[in-house]
Amino acid sequence: MKILAVVAVLVAAFAGWSWWHAASDDSLARGRERDAVIAAAGPELVTLNTIDYRNAGADVDRWIAATTGQYGKDLTGDRQLQIDRASTAKTVSTASLVEAVVTEIDVSAGSARLLAVLDVRVSTGGGAVAPRMSRLTVDVVRSSDGWKVAGVQAAGS
Repeated sequence: MKILAVVAVLVAAFAGWSWWHAASDDSLARGRERDAVIAAAGPELVTLNTIDYRNAGADVDRWIAATTGQYGKDLTGDRQLQIDRASTAKTVSTASLVEAVVTEIDVSAGSARLLAVLDVRVSTGGGAVAPRMSRLTVDVVRSSDGWKVAGVQAAGS
C-alpha cells in the first residue's frame, strides 16, 4: 500500500510539472505568432499581386494598405505611376497563394521573414492570360494594424 501511495504521489508530481512546463513554454507563443504571420501575409501577398486596370486606383490603395515601412512609402510615392502603367497596358492580374512558410521570426522585435509561392495570372491588352509561379522572400513587421509586408524580393528558383 505504501508503494502504491508513493507511486501515486510521483505520478501526480510529474503530471503537475509537465503541465507547468507546457504552460510556461514560449514555443507555444512562437507557434501562435508564426501562424498569425502566415494568416496576415498570405492575403496581403495576394493583394500585392492583384490589379485590374478598370479599378487600378482602388487596387493600388489596397497595396499600400497591405504594406508598411519604406516599402509602403515607396508604393505611396509611386501610386500614380502604378495606376498609369496598369491603365496603359490594360493589365489584369490575379494571384492565389500556393504555399507560405515562416523561415525566421523574432517575436520580441515584431519581425519575420517567409518564403511564399504564388500562382499569378496576368493579361495585358485583352490578350491571353499568362500564368506563372512567383517565388518570393517576404519581410513582415508587426504594426499597430497587425502584421504588414515590409519588403518583397524574388527568391531563387
